[in-house]
Amino acid sequence: MKLKDRGQALVLIALAFAALLALLALAIDGGNAYGQRRRAQNAADAAALAGARRLWEIRRQGGSEMDLLIALREAIDAHGVFNVDGAPNAFEAFYVDENGQVLGPVGLGSIPPAARGVQVTVINRFDAFFAGVFGFDPMEVRAMAMALYRSAPACAHALFAENDLRAQFLLNINGSVHAGTSLTLQGAGVISGACEYGTTANIGPAVQCRNGQVQVPFQPLPPLYAPEDFAPGGSLWNAYGGDRYCIRPQDPTQPIQLDAHPGGAVRPVPGQCITAQRVRLQDGLYYLEGDARLLRSQGGGQIWATVTLAATRSLILDDSNNPYVLHPALNDPQRGAPLLVAGQAITITTGDFQWSGLILAREGPVRLSATIQARSDRGAVYGKALDGRGGFLQLTFDPTVCPAGTAQVELLR
Repeated sequence: MKLKDRGQALVLIALAFAALLALLALAIDGGNAYGQRRRAQNAADAAALAGARRLWEIRRQGGSEMDLLIALREAIDAHGVFNVDGAPNAFEAFYVDENGQVLGPVGLGSIPPAARGVQVTVINRFDAFFAGVFGFDPMEVRAMAMALYRSAPACAHALFAENDLRAQFLLNINGSVHAGTSLTLQGAGVISGACEYGTTANIGPAVQCRNGQVQVPFQPLPPLYAPEDFAPGGSLWNAYGGDRYCIRPQDPTQPIQLDAHPGGAVRPVPGQCITAQRVRLQDGLYYLEGDARLLRSQGGGQIWATVTLAATRSLILDDSNNPYVLHPALNDPQRGAPLLVAGQAITITTGDFQWSGLILAREGPVRLSATIQARSDRGAVYGKALDGRGGFLQLTFDPTVCPAGTAQVELLR
């Protein structure tokens, strides 16, 4: 073989060797890159899910952005080391809204109010086997995942009775009604949702259930709130930023009187428990040990208050001479808008009752008698049983008056 031919052969051999290296790089480093990206994707999925869940917990229980960053890093670190230079695992994270639209980066110090999830990109830098010959060392792959939390409301009906529900009004209810046993609706009017019953339904001919009369299985009263949640040290006492009052009765056999007329009534002390039988009504959150009555003892006029009242036993509103206009003091997207919460029964007897928020009797009935009207443009009534009668009942159901239910975390990558 001539020298010239030998030189040409060496060139061909070198080209073939380079091609072989390229094939090896493609096969081995390409396969490794695929595996490394799969590992990074698993870490990104885990981090996004952990971040969305931690974001929901911060909304519900409190916390800071640092808690969210810790949750992201722990989820990524659990999948191993991703950086060949020994630096901490690298990632990028952004807040997203309920539609998956990016709101801004995580780590600026505050959580956007509209944030409902996170988008996480894990950056995986790894050594090459053969690709380094061609200048690709270290190699890098990225994997992105997005997850959102979606809170199901903890209540779904305008009126809910674990047992019997009886109502005799001129009705205008925007929502559904539910009776665990017997449902009785007399009078006239419209229920925009379904009329659910457990055993029997007695619905007058002038009452229209637009989504029909539906027999359903038994459902217990949902555990929306307990009076102790509102007690000093309880979760809702701690969550409320306004004035909080704790009242204990001097005579436990008699109800505490929350008096809208200030004369002679004891002024409650914010943030402290006091013992008194008659207390001046002021705006704020009240934890009441025993029974409690809301009234105006002298004079006349509207009983207007922004309050959340939680009694360990019964609540009574029976000032039939004066109209009530009540709004909830505690009003939070995650914790709901409780207005009246009683460990036992709630009795409302008045000519005119206007309210917003949730009325909940945990172990007793809600009795509502309004000779003129009972009206709420944002509310719900829940109890072991419901018994209502009077002139006109107008109620627009809003699930946000109840606390957020268990969050469902959804991966969207």
